Amino acid sequence: MSATPLDARTFVSWLLRLGLGGLFLFAGVMKLGDPTQFALEVVNYRLFSSLAPYLAVTLPMIEILVGVGVIVFPAPWRRASALAIAGLMAAFTVAVIAAVTRHINIDCGCFGGQSGPVNWLTVGRDLALLGGALALYALSAPRVTRT
Repeated sequence: MSATPLDARTFVSWLLRLGLGGLFLFAGVMKLGDPTQFALEVVNYRLFSSLAPYLAVTLPMIEILVGVGVIVFPAPWRRASALAIAGLMAAFTVAVIAAVTRHINIDCGCFGGQSGPVNWLTVGRDLALLGGALALYALSAPRVTRT
């Protein structure tokens, strides 16, 4: 018995929801554990360092909210959460590319302290997550039924 396209779409959507949602939920919780360390990680990027204290307080909560959003919120909110994740991933990717191209040797701060170095693999991972968020956004669009 083969799966219908609708079944495949639902399956992929659930995989993306659980994967992205779980990842953002985990990342937010890990950063909440030590906001001072996370603020230092933000400063290390040398981009908008004056915003580091504000990002250290707000970004983890935003990550938790959108993580939960793509997993459990109703469809319109889930779609908005996927778009928010895409926006966050775009910003994170720009910051990582800036650090790599300026040869700044830092940890990414993705999951709080000791998250691993920023390098081109980090850029690739961020782009893959951005693609996943955009795919989830597209898959979450209201279905058009033809009569």
